[in-house]
Amino acid sequence: MTRPQERLFVLEASSGGRLFSVNPDGSDKKVIVTGCRIPDGIAVDVRAGHIYWTNMGRPPENDGSIERVDLDGGNRTTIVPSGGTHTPKQLHLEAAGGKLYWGDREGMRVMRCDLDGHNVETLVQTGQGEDDRRDETNWCLGVAVDPVGGHLYWTQKGPSIARAVLPTGTNG
Repeated sequence: MTRPQERLFVLEASSGGRLFSVNPDGSDKKVIVTGCRIPDGIAVDVRAGHIYWTNMGRPPENDGSIERVDLDGGNRTTIVPSGGTHTPKQLHLEAAGGKLYWGDREGMRVMRCDLDGHNVETLVQTGQGEDDRRDETNWCLGVAVDPVGGHLYWTQKGPSIARAVLPTGTNG
């Protein structure tokens, strides 16, 4: 039997939105979850036995969400409910600090929450309102965290990469 850390976990936005795993050579495809609403970002916590992913939803609707499932597909749980984030994209798991970080594209922000979905907060806001939303360079996409160095990095649509001091604590 293949151990979970020896598998690749893949999101598929088409075909009804699925999460599946394969061996590194592409063999032994196993569907873990179906019915995802345009999944985009994924983070795997092998130690805790969880897979987290973002659902972009319908971008004009402000109905994005984040979910979690056990490595075997059991215990599907909503972490950030629909509308708790506009259009979540890439996801970063910072397991030691117990946080998920993501870029919220049309929300024009970088956000984070506890692994159970509590303490959702906006860390960076690059624009506000419909006029700013039409300027795609305000859209936040990728995110990375350096907890040792104390920095948060994110990309915006276009050639922009930005850095900020990583806030400590939570809003709750």
